[in-house]
Amino acid sequence: MKQQGFGSAHGKIILIGEHAVVYGYPGIALPMTNLKIHVSVTPRQDNTISLPTFQGRLDNLPPPLIFISSLYARLQTLLSLPPLDIVITSMIPESAGMGSSAAIAHAIVRAVYDLIDHPLAPEAQLAHTQFSENLVHGASSGIDALTTMHDYPWYFVKGKPPIQIKIKMDAYLCIVHSNIQGSTKEAVSKVAQLYKQNIAQSHLESLGLLVKLTQEALEKQDIDDLARLLNQSHFHLQELGVSHPVVDRMVTTALAHGALAAKITGGGLGGCMLGLFDKKNQAEAFQNVLQKQGYQQSWIVDLNQ
Repeated sequence: MKQQGFGSAHGKIILIGEHAVVYGYPGIALPMTNLKIHVSVTPRQDNTISLPTFQGRLDNLPPPLIFISSLYARLQTLLSLPPLDIVITSMIPESAGMGSSAAIAHAIVRAVYDLIDHPLAPEAQLAHTQFSENLVHGASSGIDALTTMHDYPWYFVKGKPPIQIKIKMDAYLCIVHSNIQGSTKEAVSKVAQLYKQNIAQSHLESLGLLVKLTQEALEKQDIDDLARLLNQSHFHLQELGVSHPVVDRMVTTALAHGALAAKITGGGLGGCMLGLFDKKNQAEAFQNVLQKQGYQQSWIVDLNQ
């Protein structure tokens, strides 16, 4: 066993297919490789943890972070781990729909396997992270666990082999945090209630179709089609009740400042929105507008990479 183990992972955004992926419809997700989480683990006499929002004993974690202690317990049983001091540094905002919990789980798993100098098969890494994600979200599609593990976009259908895709388009996404912490678990539960009432089905089916058409638009590099599909996606997410008035206002602002499309991204009820632009200077101008309004966390993604 080494004296210390290290692991890292990155964030993600969902381009289209939020919530529909939980019900077996496709989704498309992109990695945010510039948003990193780093974890170090060091053997100690007691289990302790340090995060940006909490420092103390592992068994005293607040409810939103209990998945970490559950993940440690799983790894401890499997690998006979000693008590650990876990130090987590993160660039990914929490409860923003950007894969923070999945990235934390990935980084912890990698750090633990590094500590014991044990090979980590991709299948085991994904299984550990998906175990953690199911604790966090109640019912996790697996799209976060997959995308925070790899450096490329995915076309994803729950229970089927994911398809790695390439996106080469002269376009830019501007992702902006609404300053409101979303709750994927609450949003998933909300959609589940609508599903039981036979209200959600048509919207989920429409979202699934929009994802398939989006894949075709990306292959054709048709930005106008892509914009139309993303805008329709936001409508269906609104109808499912997972958007937020602040996010909706940001979407309206994006469209008024040159965005071809704008929508919520992630679980919803807050979190982030994204705008699609065909010119980088317009994306930057929109970013500056929202920064002046107090939305300081934002990122621009070049889709021609």
